[in-house]
Amino acid sequence: MLTADLVRAYRRQGELKLRQWRGDARERALGIGEQLLALAEQHVGTTRGELTDAFGAVAVSSRDQRVAEGLKKLVLDRCDFEVDTPLDPVALRDEVFTRAAARRREAAQQEDFDRDALVAEIAAEKELAPEEIERLLYADIKRNHRLLRFEAVSAETLVDDYDRQQVQAVLLRAERVVAEVSCAHAGTTRALFRKLKFHRLLHRIEPLSGGRYRITIDGPLSLFGAGNKYGLQLALAFPAIRACDRWVLEADVRWGKDRARVRFRAEGAREEPAAEAGLPDEVEALRAKCAERHAAGKSPWSVTPAAEVLSLPGVGECVADLAFERDGQRVLLEVLGYWSRDAVWKRVELAEAGLPVPMVFAVSSRLRVSEEVLPEEIPAALYVYKGVMSPKAVLEKVQAVAG
Repeated sequence: MLTADLVRAYRRQGELKLRQWRGDARERALGIGEQLLALAEQHVGTTRGELTDAFGAVAVSSRDQRVAEGLKKLVLDRCDFEVDTPLDPVALRDEVFTRAAARRREAAQQEDFDRDALVAEIAAEKELAPEEIERLLYADIKRNHRLLRFEAVSAETLVDDYDRQQVQAVLLRAERVVAEVSCAHAGTTRALFRKLKFHRLLHRIEPLSGGRYRITIDGPLSLFGAGNKYGLQLALAFPAIRACDRWVLEADVRWGKDRARVRFRAEGAREEPAAEAGLPDEVEALRAKCAERHAAGKSPWSVTPAAEVLSLPGVGECVADLAFERDGQRVLLEVLGYWSRDAVWKRVELAEAGLPVPMVFAVSSRLRVSEEVLPEEIPAALYVYKGVMSPKAVLEKVQAVAG
């Protein structure tokens, strides 16, 4: 992912704007990208240091320096580096240096110590060539990591990635983000809401007219001690916003060395509607098993994906994953998994305040929450599970809250 220092942006009248490609600037970026991509493919099997040295030999004008550094970062992100060694470099260094120190003490004079002979001796013991021992001594140093694989793309895709990731890099410095989104498919909306939950972002969802939603997210710089980790989570959620058919994003950002507060705006629209997003694996597995029980006559409850946002002003929101229906009755299920204990207590507060639809909240036992925190008289229940959710247990909870 790009970092803030690699963003082509400027401040004007309290706003942060991304620089547009003007003249032949994009063509120059494509040319740089083609060279970097070709070098990465050519250097599979060599070291990170050799690849970065080759990058440094690419001729770049001063006006394109920031773009080039950003493209280098994106190419390196597509590289798979590993410590390529049959021996533990730390243990090998310890052995070689210890034996070298002993040989020096034994030598009558400094010039009597033969480093090459010692390396050859150790290489013979390890059944390796002396030059391989020399390589392995520092194979764990980042510069010496081997490039094992490279995920090739076109220069056009690389430059498009650069444009997209500039927005993510800006969000690393956000205090507050407000996004308005609309999606043709409920599944795409559901995928966005689940992504916000997965990344543990503090957010509020407000349904608007025409199937649109306004999402307000507290940014990393609004939270004491949140720092880069929370900012990274926010940036990683941006692709889910971009997946919506239309989106507009506005953010309060702290930018530059002086951390001046500026406004940032970005928007986009898909040329074609996004494909229907599927349920997460664990939720889809539960849905399929519950549907099988219904089809076999073992359960009166039919089950379908859901994307309703249940909101209580001043209390909060929750987003359903599955909807169970029987004879006009409707019960919703939200799978929290092992998201956070705070999220569970927020759901308890929502249930006690009076949700408009009976709800079951599925929570992993890792969160150490008891099902008894919700009293029986409230049309809501916690289902605490270990490992995999049981369709039978879920249906029993659904029946209980419906009753």
